[in-house]
Amino acid sequence: MVVISNSRRARARRVAICLAAAAAFFGTACGSDSPPAETTSDAAAESNWGCAEVARPKPGGDRAKIEASVAARDEQDGPNEYSGVYGDPDAATRNWEQQSEGDCGLMATRAVIGEITDQPPTERQIIDLAANTPSKCSPGEPVYDESIDPADGGVGHGTCTKDLLLLLDQYGIGAEYTNDFVADDGGTETGIEALMDYLGNGQQAIVCVNSKIIWDTEGDRTNCSHLITVAAIDVDNDIVYLGDSGGEDTRGEQVTMDVFEQAWQTGDHELVVTNPR
Repeated sequence: MVVISNSRRARARRVAICLAAAAAFFGTACGSDSPPAETTSDAAAESNWGCAEVARPKPGGDRAKIEASVAARDEQDGPNEYSGVYGDPDAATRNWEQQSEGDCGLMATRAVIGEITDQPPTERQIIDLAANTPSKCSPGEPVYDESIDPADGGVGHGTCTKDLLLLLDQYGIGAEYTNDFVADDGGTETGIEALMDYLGNGQQAIVCVNSKIIWDTEGDRTNCSHLITVAAIDVDNDIVYLGDSGGEDTRGEQVTMDVFEQAWQTGDHELVVTNPR
């Protein structure tokens, strides 16, 4: 068993501004506190909001179908068929920087840009870009709103995962968005096996996870609300190397594959993966 790096995160984190930031501002855009009993697969495939403690609709009638599809996929191409290291563990720290606002998605995007161009933008530069880029998730709004969030007094309202494609595109980086529902409809594959294939091919990955599971802290463990990069997966040693901007002790963060899977599946294995180079 690999010991999860860094201390158990029992203390309050600076990233609290990220997790609570968007509750008031994006509540209607991401779903309501009382979602309908049935949610279509199209709605379930909608993007999550990173660094946002937003109640998002839970899939309804198609959930069982998706879970069966994911189980079948994992059984057919299980991690036991893989060995060695996929990706570059050093990418977890090479362009790492702690976020200062509710901008985990922007910081993950910044790290990916750095890996591909060797010139990562500063936090200020990526914030300014996002603040001046129209969102596709919320028409009429920018990709990132840097105003003070009345929910907790923190700065920033979170980022829609699909909007990260817009920012990458402005740096000439092509990427795809997917999740379990997109993959089940014949779109880009997701899941741990697909992720290892992408990383082994030199592609960069951003995922939405439940930070409480990653950090082993108390709280709601049912939704993803934190965007991070996955630098590498070491199958033989059961280590997933994460690029997590959440706190001063998340540099070089490592978790077991089981912990990562638990945290990632809360967002239906949502993934932004760059195109092969």
